[in-house]
Amino acid sequence: MCGRYTLAASNKLDLSALTHEVPDRFNIAPQSDVVVETQLDGLTVKPWSLSPPWAAAPMHLFNARLETLDEKPSFKGSLRCVFMADGWYEWQRFAHSKHPWYHHREGELIRFGGVYHPLSGCAIVTTAAQPEIAHIHHRQPVLLTAQAAAGWLDGAPASDCMSHYPVAVHKVSSSVNDARLDSSDLTLPIKIETSDDVQGSLF
Repeated sequence: MCGRYTLAASNKLDLSALTHEVPDRFNIAPQSDVVVETQLDGLTVKPWSLSPPWAAAPMHLFNARLETLDEKPSFKGSLRCVFMADGWYEWQRFAHSKHPWYHHREGELIRFGGVYHPLSGCAIVTTAAQPEIAHIHHRQPVLLTAQAAAGWLDGAPASDCMSHYPVAVHKVSSSVNDARLDSSDLTLPIKIETSDDVQGSLF
């Protein structure tokens, strides 16, 4: 799953067409307003919280599994969008704890495949993690290049759009667990050594 990510919009030339004022964010959580691209609106801002039109109460869905996207009633009739980011967090689980890792491309813009309902909001589409990062978490966002993003919005098969490109990863402070905190310090690497780490290094 992808439950937190980052976007420093102020230094991204690809986002210069964005007409909304968007602050740099380093701990974007579900139900936040986020930057996405759609065929209808171009670069725009939508809530990261999707509910199908038939829902009697908000469902606040923020992830959609690629493998079941066409089967789940919650996503029937949804349109495609592209999330703009420059990194995301995943939590690696150990026997007695879990630690957050930051995934990024040295500040470069990263595009995630997404879906949205026009009267609701949007959700990140996830897929199986690339082998290089699967030890941290078994899921990751669907990654798109700029060219592939256009195909995604056009409705091309997901298999033709998904990109496998390297991302850098490092451990970060568990302060990122608190969605009220939002500082670039949250993305800084730290060294954590726990009994789980030591035990894992022996095998």
